[in-house]
Amino acid sequence: MAGAPRPDGATRRGVVMDWAVVLDNRAALFSAFLTTLGLAGATIVLSVLLAFPLALMREARSRPPRLAAAVFSWVMRAVPALTLLFLTYFGLPQIGIYLDAIPAAIAGLTLSAAGYNMEYIRAGLRAVPAEQYEAARSLGMGRWLLLRRVIVPQALRTIMPPLTSNLTLVMKGSSLAGMVAVTELTGEGMALISRTYRPFEILITIGITYLLMNGVLIWAQHRIEERFSLRRPSA
Repeated sequence: MAGAPRPDGATRRGVVMDWAVVLDNRAALFSAFLTTLGLAGATIVLSVLLAFPLALMREARSRPPRLAAAVFSWVMRAVPALTLLFLTYFGLPQIGIYLDAIPAAIAGLTLSAAGYNMEYIRAGLRAVPAEQYEAARSLGMGRWLLLRRVIVPQALRTIMPPLTSNLTLVMKGSSLAGMVAVTELTGEGMALISRTYRPFEILITIGITYLLMNGVLIWAQHRIEERFSLRRPSA
């Protein structure tokens, strides 16, 4: 029985790489890369900004804010990010809220990431010894000055490793935005594959691009640790 027809460049011994397909479509790939970068960058910033007050709510003395933050964290971590994307893009119009594809994707990814970031920040705040709070209050520090000068700098030692790991997941998770009509890097790559039948070259290019973006994030983490002297002394 005759086998399936082979695409151009395929032989019985393997696939001959043709990187011209990447060069010929570099403008489309670069545009999609910029979309991915903007999407992931906005999600990272907004998710951290949202997670910090939620972490403070989770540690509040009053029960209602603690409960509200706990429910938010539980729901956002339990529901798949793709479901949140569909909810913000397809679901919100049913209640009269209309978002374009990119804002809807940012909203869905931000909610998903904030649920995790909130718990990392909360763990960092709780890791600071109670004596630090008491000493700062004895010096007459107010709540916000206490957080900014004493608590947050020490909490960063605990927060940064898991937070940075989650931010790299956010960067990779931005590829889900292609499911709600955002022309990001992975979605554009799949469209090119369907037209050119050159999966290896395109997917390798996309993989290297994500590797570089996440490498920059990890490098930034190390720089922040060095800047604030966050590295623990070795045993």
